[in-house]
Amino acid sequence: MRDRHRFMSGLRQIHGLATNVNQIAYAMNRGVFTGDSYAPVRKEVAQLRGEVAELRQQVRGFAKGRLAFQLGLEEEELLD
Repeated sequence: MRDRHRFMSGLRQIHGLATNVNQIAYAMNRGVFTGDSYAPVRKEVAQLRGEVAELRQQVRGFAKGRLAFQLGLEEEELLD
Protein backbone atom coordinates (compact mmCIF):
# COMPACT_ATOMS: atom_id res chain seq x y z
CA MET A 1 0.00 0.00 0.00
CA ARG A 2 2.92 2.28 0.71
CA ASP A 3 4.14 2.00 -2.89
CA ARG A 4 0.73 2.93 -4.27
CA HIS A 5 0.64 6.04 -2.09
CA ARG A 6 4.09 7.08 -3.35
CA PHE A 7 3.19 6.54 -7.00
CA MET A 8 -0.07 8.45 -6.65
CA SER A 9 1.75 11.28 -4.90
CA GLY A 10 4.27 11.43 -7.74
CA LEU A 11 1.50 11.51 -10.34
CA ARG A 12 -0.27 14.31 -8.43
CA GLN A 13 2.94 16.35 -8.44
CA ILE A 14 3.33 15.81 -12.18
CA HIS A 15 -0.31 16.84 -12.63
CA GLY A 16 0.46 20.06 -10.75
CA LEU A 17 3.43 20.67 -13.02
CA ALA A 18 1.25 20.12 -16.08
CA THR A 19 -1.25 22.62 -14.70
CA ASN A 20 1.53 25.19 -14.31
CA VAL A 21 2.66 24.64 -17.91
CA ASN A 22 -0.92 25.11 -19.09
CA GLN A 23 -1.19 28.33 -17.11
CA ILE A 24 1.99 29.62 -18.77
CA ALA A 25 0.56 28.76 -22.19
CA TYR A 26 -2.71 30.53 -21.31
CA ALA A 27 -0.80 33.63 -20.22
CA MET A 28 1.18 33.54 -23.46
CA ASN A 29 -2.01 33.39 -25.51
CA ARG A 30 -3.44 36.37 -23.68
CA GLY A 31 -0.27 38.40 -24.20
CA VAL A 32 0.38 38.82 -20.47
CA PHE A 33 4.14 38.61 -20.88
CA THR A 34 5.19 42.13 -21.85
CA GLY A 35 8.11 44.49 -21.32
CA ASP A 36 11.73 43.52 -20.74
CA SER A 37 10.94 40.48 -18.60
CA TYR A 38 11.45 36.93 -19.84
CA ALA A 39 8.63 35.44 -21.86
CA PRO A 40 8.79 31.77 -22.89
CA VAL A 41 8.24 30.98 -26.53
CA ARG A 42 5.77 28.38 -27.82
CA LYS A 43 8.57 25.94 -28.56
CA GLU A 44 9.70 26.03 -24.91
CA VAL A 45 6.19 25.46 -23.61
CA ALA A 46 5.71 22.58 -26.05
CA GLN A 47 8.99 21.08 -24.87
CA LEU A 48 7.84 21.36 -21.24
CA ARG A 49 4.58 19.61 -22.11
CA GLY A 50 6.51 16.81 -23.77
CA GLU A 51 8.77 16.41 -20.75
CA VAL A 52 5.76 16.29 -18.40
CA ALA A 53 4.16 13.57 -20.57
CA GLU A 54 7.43 11.63 -20.51
CA LEU A 55 7.60 11.89 -16.71
CA ARG A 56 4.06 10.51 -16.46
CA GLN A 57 4.99 7.55 -18.64
CA GLN A 58 8.13 6.85 -16.61
CA VAL A 59 6.23 6.85 -13.30
CA ARG A 60 3.50 4.63 -14.77
CA GLY A 61 6.08 2.26 -16.24
CA PHE A 62 7.94 2.01 -12.95
CA ALA A 63 4.68 1.41 -11.06
CA LYS A 64 3.71 -1.31 -13.54
CA GLY A 65 7.08 -3.00 -13.15
CA ARG A 66 6.86 -2.79 -9.36
CA LEU A 67 3.38 -4.30 -9.35
CA ALA A 68 4.49 -7.11 -11.65
CA PHE A 69 7.43 -7.83 -9.35
CA GLN A 70 5.18 -7.91 -6.29
CA LEU A 71 2.75 -10.28 -8.01
CA GLY A 72 5.52 -12.47 -9.41
CA LEU A 73 4.45 -11.83 -13.00
CA GLU A 74 6.09 -10.50 -16.13
CA GLU A 75 5.11 -6.94 -17.08
CA GLU A 76 3.57 -8.24 -20.31
CA GLU A 77 1.14 -10.37 -18.28
CA LEU A 78 -0.44 -7.27 -16.69
CA LEU A 79 -3.28 -5.51 -18.44
CA ASP A 80 -2.78 -1.83 -19.28
